[in-house]
Amino acid sequence: MTRKLPYSLGDVFAVPLRDRGYALGVVARADGKGIVLGYFFGPRLESVEIPPQACALEANSAIRVCRFGDLGLIRGKWPVVGRVESWTPAQWRVPDFCRNGEIRVVYDGDSLAVSSEERLDSRECLLLPKDGLEGAGFVEIKLTRLLGA
Repeated sequence: MTRKLPYSLGDVFAVPLRDRGYALGVVARADGKGIVLGYFFGPRLESVEIPPQACALEANSAIRVCRFGDLGLIRGKWPVVGRVESWTPAQWRVPDFCRNGEIRVVYDGDSLAVSSEERLDSRECLLLPKDGLEGAGFVEIKLTRLLGA
């Protein structure tokens, strides 16, 4: 029996920051087994009340993109607060990631499984988001740092 997930592609959710306030995230992909690709946005919001512009988010204005475990969403600690207007997955692509400063990792857009890896010049690799699977707490800490006090 598969249970219905409390989120779907295109959902906008609020991530509680460690000091105060929230950042917004968008579910760009999900493997259905607990791994999500998310785009994250500032500025820091003081409450979960969704500002009208939140549903007009665009991938190119994200401050962070990463793969993360969905426990924050499953447990309701990261509430879904809206949906991206006219959601289209093509506008929220799965970026290539960098592993160990020299490996480009490409993930399949549907399953989020690794589809290829290749060695890259370390300078090129630095331009890509870091590869890894992050826990909810780690995402909260990173976003708190990115959005400053």
